Amino acid sequence: MEDDEKPHLPMDIITKIPTHISDPASLARAASSYKLWRDLIKDPTFLDGLKGHHRDHGFTSSLLLGFFYQESSEAPSHLWQHHSDKNRCLAPSFIPTSELIQSSDRGKEGCNAVSPMSLSNFIQGIGADLNFYEPVASQDSFLALRRRSQDTDGARGEPDLLCVCNPLTGEVFHIPNRLGKPPHHYALLVTDDVGLDGGMSQSFRLVSIWIKGKFFIYVYYCSKTRAWWRPTSAPELMAGLYLMPSPAAAFHGGIHWLCGSWKTFATTHVATLHVDKEELACVELPPEAKSSKAPLLGSSPDGGILLLLVKGLQMSLWKHKCDTGDAVPNWVLSETIDMTSSLPTRVLMMQPKARIRLEIFRGRSGAVVIWIEGEGLFLFCLGDRSMRKIDNENVTKRFCFCPYEIDWLSCLAVTNLVADGSLDGRRAKVHGRWNTLMAKNINK
Repeated sequence: MEDDEKPHLPMDIITKIPTHISDPASLARAASSYKLWRDLIKDPTFLDGLKGHHRDHGFTSSLLLGFFYQESSEAPSHLWQHHSDKNRCLAPSFIPTSELIQSSDRGKEGCNAVSPMSLSNFIQGIGADLNFYEPVASQDSFLALRRRSQDTDGARGEPDLLCVCNPLTGEVFHIPNRLGKPPHHYALLVTDDVGLDGGMSQSFRLVSIWIKGKFFIYVYYCSKTRAWWRPTSAPELMAGLYLMPSPAAAFHGGIHWLCGSWKTFATTHVATLHVDKEELACVELPPEAKSSKAPLLGSSPDGGILLLLVKGLQMSLWKHKCDTGDAVPNWVLSETIDMTSSLPTRVLMMQPKARIRLEIFRGRSGAVVIWIEGEGLFLFCLGDRSMRKIDNENVTKRFCFCPYEIDWLSCLAVTNLVADGSLDGRRAKVHGRWNTLMAKNINK
């Protein structure tokens, strides 16, 4: 609807339409199409209600815009000969979720619509500055990148080169790194901040973690202070446990890992590193998880912990909750998902021999990356049960593969910039990044 176009509906109905929109991409598009909706969405009362609604809402699949990855056919030891070549742009690549072909589309299965894009498509001018950087973590629209040092075996203790960027807003933070030997884990923790004027912004902490025996040694870089901070103690893992080789889940000031028992060699606990408190807490998993070979952790929209299990062609989703006055956290079976109708026909014909492994889980968007033997990588959305094949050869032969999931605040930031007529130049650039990430300006 154009701003000067006379509405065909009563005004009280028109003003209520945005309150029924739960999809962030649709909300941003609505705000950019009609001034009345822009003014309504920017109102603090509407935003407060939206945040409360989002915390109670289920999975929002459009929060996952796509996947960043760094790929090269060259061995890491050979990459450094090109690090100063300004004519080569080998920044991380991006493949949008919207361009992945649904596995049920038999005529197009195995043929993605477009070639991957470079990170430089969103952040102009970086070009070769991010050559051979690889994504190591993402959270709430931010993406952490690192370039491995020439000391590939860590013998000389040379640090990685680090960078954090926001492809949606175009921000780039080059982080000074004098930490020495590269850590075992990187994690991003993003915080929503409220300024003196009531405006919302975001800050982040990039956490570097070394595991030495049972001790967690970590430091983090804070975007507010622009400095590294080192805690006074090293939390210790509970006796008899070890970390499982599965991705960590970072959100709301905590970093969560799955742990196994040395006694049974089964997955038995979740260990949570509370960064600010300098504490490491352990919670026992439900009995069903202890017989699962490869469970995954994620965050629920309300900030709780989700546990995803797979057995045969069924997934089960468990939610961790602690009721008021209950000192013992409980695991509740949230839902059981039958993937039969979503999987390719060839996989169904392989039953019961089909081998499926969980790779990545993002709880806010409900995105699950799974590997199927003989078929490759697939994206399964818990919200609408759709299955898309990640069949790009460069992705499956990846150095590092990282989902890019945005949040409500970033969507509203785009909405505000699009709506603010005094920021014509910046408005056009941000709108262009949004369109590119949503794959709306790509020739089909």
